[in-house]
Amino acid sequence: MTELALFPTYCIDTSALIDLKELYPRDIFPPIWRNIETLIAQGRLVAPKEVYQELQRVEDELFKWAKEHKMMFKNLDDEQIRHVLDITGKFPKLVDEKKPGPQADPFVIALALSRGYIVITSESWGDPNKPKIPDVCNHYGIKCLDLVALYRKEKWQFDH
Repeated sequence: MTELALFPTYCIDTSALIDLKELYPRDIFPPIWRNIETLIAQGRLVAPKEVYQELQRVEDELFKWAKEHKMMFKNLDDEQIRHVLDITGKFPKLVDEKKPGPQADPFVIALALSRGYIVITSESWGDPNKPKIPDVCNHYGIKCLDLVALYRKEKWQFDH
């Protein structure tokens, strides 16, 4: 088994980070947050800069946390730009043209596709009229997990 298979890298989207904050508040679930921060320190949990820009819309504790972990947010490169163009060409309804500001979904998928990462999202399946991250990941053969599946994959257990 390769090291990559033993220690996968994850690309997390905005919805999963928001759910992390809302469903697993840091003051109640500190071990989860410590494990998340360990993954970040190991370079195994990343997100595109566009996720940071989406979080920036609300100056809350999650954005403050994101600023403290800015190293997890990756810049776009040429390969990712090509993937974003392909993704938005094949799935134009993945982004809402009427919605102002950054829309990170195609960038999350492009980063995962270009590096072989697993996507972490709280989005559920969409439909042809409104595809969601899991639909697009499925099309490109990218593994897609929710937060609990991430905890299980990493074999995190919490005793009380």
